[in-house]
Amino acid sequence: MIAQPKLSSDLGFGFYEPTMEGFDKNEEVPFPTKSVLGRNILLNWGVYYEFFSNARIGYSSFTSVEIGKMKFQNSSPVFIRSLKYRLFPLETFFRWRSKIEINFTLAPIWGRGRITVETTPGEKTDDWNELLNSFGDSDPMGDMGSSDAMINDWIGYSGMIGIRYYLTSRIGLDFKAGFLNNSYDRKSWKLFNKKDIIGPELEINELPIFSFKIIYGIK
Repeated sequence: MIAQPKLSSDLGFGFYEPTMEGFDKNEEVPFPTKSVLGRNILLNWGVYYEFFSNARIGYSSFTSVEIGKMKFQNSSPVFIRSLKYRLFPLETFFRWRSKIEINFTLAPIWGRGRITVETTPGEKTDDWNELLNSFGDSDPMGDMGSSDAMINDWIGYSGMIGIRYYLTSRIGLDFKAGFLNNSYDRKSWKLFNKKDIIGPELEINELPIFSFKIIYGIK
């Protein structure tokens, strides 16, 4: 008999359907047209360590990225929006068949939203004011810093059930279904100079999620 590796890594993708009213129903600023690739697909990678005969701990990251151009009154800056769900999972499992595993995962989430506007120095203040006004923040910006990003952190939790098929003792295919529950607050965004601002309205709590990934045993 050959034991499977204790340390493993994975690479794959997830699918979910967030509601982004702050972008889709924004009457002030026309954001890039939404697409399945930018809104519904989550890029995923992770590492796990088997600390017991049927239990693992690890780190897993699901990231949604959208890039496009906005059309302001006097400019067309590049808009980049990312939502990152960083999970710290505890996973239990059992072998249903010699090559088939059933697993259950519970994980706290440390989420982060990031919005970047790539604009020219002379138009930076006006572009950011127009963007923030579209989210309902009427407090005008003064002089801008060297960075062009607004950030929001939140916490949450996730639960998933999955099935894994081992192609070899080191390589497997894993499919999971579950949910993401995030405590997002649109009033908790911060600009690069630590100024509190209002961000877009998002509904990312109680989200069903499906993921598929390739597992590789390191050692």
